[in-house]
Amino acid sequence: EGSHPARPPAMAAAAASGVAGPSAISIYSTAGSFEVLPPSAQAILGDYVVDGVNHGRRVYRRKKAAAGGKRALPEIVLFFWDSRDGKDLSGWWLGDRLGGGQVWARNRSTSTSPPRQGWHCPVDGPPQK
Repeated sequence: EGSHPARPPAMAAAAASGVAGPSAISIYSTAGSFEVLPPSAQAILGDYVVDGVNHGRRVYRRKKAAAGGKRALPEIVLFFWDSRDGKDLSGWWLGDRLGGGQVWARNRSTSTSPPRQGWHCPVDGPPQK
């Protein structure tokens, strides 16, 4: 527990291949002090760093909270999924593991980097502001 699952060799090799995209991403809320964030939106807040490549785009993993500070955070991965399994599954996802599992948010964009707007959080809800 606490360690990352082993990455497939193809993913690890691709991480060094120079795929474009930022090396770190911060996900934060722009909601006002009287707006209530859905639990799925609260779950994904934090800082993310590059952790490989999937379907030609960088994969980001949320950094662990500093020791002695915050409560334990769930493992969250930000990744791109192409249309090989159907157009409905294509886009950017935030989930507990690469390729599925529990998902908190998605964006249908096929951009080379994670988009700033248009996220559905929860995945079946309207786009967040």
